[in-house]
Parts: sequence; structure tokens; C-alpha cells
Amino acid sequence: MATKRNPEKNRRPDKPGSSDDFIIGPVIHVRQSKKLENNIMVLDYLPEGKGFGQTKQRGPIVQGIGTTWFSILEITAERGGGFKQLAEYSVPKGVESGPLKKVKRRISINDLTNTGHEIINEAILKIIKKNEKRFVSFFNKAQPITNRIHSLQLIPGIGKKLMWEIIDDRKRLPFLSFSDIEERVKISDIRKMIMNRIMQELEKEQKHRLFTASSEPNPRK
Repeated sequence: MATKRNPEKNRRPDKPGSSDDFIIGPVIHVRQSKKLENNIMVLDYLPEGKGFGQTKQRGPIVQGIGTTWFSILEITAERGGGFKQLAEYSVPKGVESGPLKKVKRRISINDLTNTGHEIINEAILKIIKKNEKRFVSFFNKAQPITNRIHSLQLIPGIGKKLMWEIIDDRKRLPFLSFSDIEERVKISDIRKMIMNRIMQELEKEQKHRLFTASSEPNPRK
């Protein structure tokens, strides 16, 4: 009797930015080139730019957070763009004719304006909600990082007991949504737990990353 082949077993991974899944495990080893952003969510708009010097010599800047790897970027923008907070725009690739012109630099969370700091939590929660399928997939597929720690334990609020409850329950039936996880393992506000982990990764360099790109300008390969 012929054995049925599992089409998922040898399935090639999707191109960067097109997958519904996060890379599970010690993400720090993934090449930075595979963590490019296609879209950003606006955190702040500086119509007169930043820094010293004459205003006319400075161009407008948008500070935004990537909707895939939560990279924080400064992007030059057209004048009079009227960029609203939490609105999404495509990240320009080279010379663009759209409202965003060119990625100026990758910045850290400490480089955000006060306005950007005030709204970043709300932006992250909005991105998590919009990409629920991708985050639920993480809970279904998360694996151990070392012999002593599981990637689920890196999320604030998930200890060893809760980790095993999640693993045992997903074996029975994969989780379908945030509410499904919350009801089956008796925890609340998964989005906020994920947001807290993302903020940890943005605020301080981590040995293991679950959801963000490295903040190092030239990450080690």
C-alpha cells in the first residue's frame, strides 16, 4: 500500500514578508536581509524635519514602525503630506513618487519623539490585532530554544506551567484565534502579553528575538 506524502513536510518557505508565520526559535540567527518591512504605521510626522540649521534646509520626516518586524524607521516625506498617526503607508524602495520618499535611517525606540513614544503601544496592539493569524500560528508552532527554555516562556506572563498547558492543548487541536487561546488555557489579553514582549525587544538588545528585527546596525551573521 502506497504511503501518502505529506505536502507540508517538504514545503518551501514563502518569500520574506509574505508568510503568515514568524520564524520560530532563536531568531537572532536569521539574516537581517530577510527582515525587510513593506509597510509602516505612522507614529509621528515632523513637517520641518529634525535637527539644527535653517528650516528650509530640512525636509519633512515620518517616524513609523514596521508592520512585519516592528523596525522603527525615519523616512523622508513630501511637504504638506498630512500624515496621520496610526495610518499605514508603503515603505519606499529606492526613488518613489508616493508621499513617502526615502528611508533615511533605522532608529531605536530612544530616538522617537515624545509623541512617538506616547503612541507606540497603541500602534503595536493595532498591528497585532490586524495580524492575528500570524501570532496565533506562533502559539501553535513555537519550539524550544534551548534544553532549558521554550520560546513561549519569553512572553511575559507565560511560565513553565502555562507553557505546558499551551503545548498539551495545541496537540489536541490547533488554536484558531486569540479568544480560542484565552478560553482554552484560561489566560487573558494575549495581545497585551505579546506587546510587552515586543517592547522588551525594542527597548533592550535580546539574546533571542521572537517578533522583531535586531536593533544592531550591522547584525552579526
